[in-house]
Amino acid sequence: MGVTATLVIAAGEQNPDLYYRTGFLTPDPYIYAEIAGESFMLLSDLERDRGRKEGRATHVLSTTEWEEAARKSGKRGLSAIAALFLKSRNVTDLRVPFDFPLGLARKLADEGFSVTPVEGDFTPARALKSREEALLIRKVQEGVEKALHDVVAILRRSEIRGEQIHYEGAPLTSEKVKAVLKQSLLAQNLIGQHTIVAGGIQACDPHNEGSGPLPAHRPIVFDIFPFSEESRYYADMTRTLFKGSVSPAFRELYETVLRAQEEAIALAAPGVESSRLHQAVEARFEAAGYKTGEVDGRMEGFFHGTGHGVGLEIHEAPRVGKTGVPLEPGHVITVEPGLYYPRLGGGVRIEDMLYITPQGHDNLTTFPKDWATVVIP
Repeated sequence: MGVTATLVIAAGEQNPDLYYRTGFLTPDPYIYAEIAGESFMLLSDLERDRGRKEGRATHVLSTTEWEEAARKSGKRGLSAIAALFLKSRNVTDLRVPFDFPLGLARKLADEGFSVTPVEGDFTPARALKSREEALLIRKVQEGVEKALHDVVAILRRSEIRGEQIHYEGAPLTSEKVKAVLKQSLLAQNLIGQHTIVAGGIQACDPHNEGSGPLPAHRPIVFDIFPFSEESRYYADMTRTLFKGSVSPAFRELYETVLRAQEEAIALAAPGVESSRLHQAVEARFEAAGYKTGEVDGRMEGFFHGTGHGVGLEIHEAPRVGKTGVPLEPGHVITVEPGLYYPRLGGGVRIEDMLYITPQGHDNLTTFPKDWATVVIP
């Protein structure tokens, strides 16, 4: 009777499922297998000793033995090494991640293995964070909030000239603000990529990272989602700030988004379908008269999900959208409704992270979002 193994061949720095299982970071791919209740890391001689100190596996082995055997048979590469090792353990069937490299899968199939990609979450346990994991995420979030406070300090020292914000005698640009955020995050051992600082109409495209001078009197969306170089966990926060005087239309837009977010957050508890949070946001926007659809070739209104899981990836299970799953203690989710209207000249998004607990939830985000604090004179 054949044995089934779970197999991952990837770099620890690039594969969160592998890192979750082993706690071992590598820039290059290595072989990891789970067989009959035991786990195996097959590493080069360069990495083996470090793997034994830092990794979590029942056995940490060198690839040298199987590499030499593969070479004698005229074969090379990790797939050949994996095949010889797995055969030595009587493995015939392989469970692999759905994004397992096709070339490796074909080579393993040629060696006689039955290779089955696992659809859905390869490591479902990742969705349920321990209190320790939640604290790691909260630590990253503290760094995010410090970085944005640094930017707020700049906005307070800035002045308005015409329709632009000026700082130290020059227009304050999205690029300048992102550099400040990056520097602050790096000082806290956090890596921020694709940070969004989008002002005015640029913010109507939710993933526009922003460029050029930042506008006065109109919303500026800050979406900051770094990961920790130490723990590898992410945090995610969005705030919409204003510099100058704000029109009644933008104030109403902001307060509607904030109200929708607060109503969705109030629902977050074990057993509640995550889709209910999304439905609550849609209902609030509809009741307030904010329509969603395509106008003049552009989407406007609320046209994205309400949230997502956060952990070793910035977007992971569970999703908070039109379809959902029952929330469980341990889920870390974002709640980030937004409204975007190019004809108004701007958009608003507000995002907090929640940790679902047996009693309800803890909000991991403390950065202020009430109207009095988001408008900077």
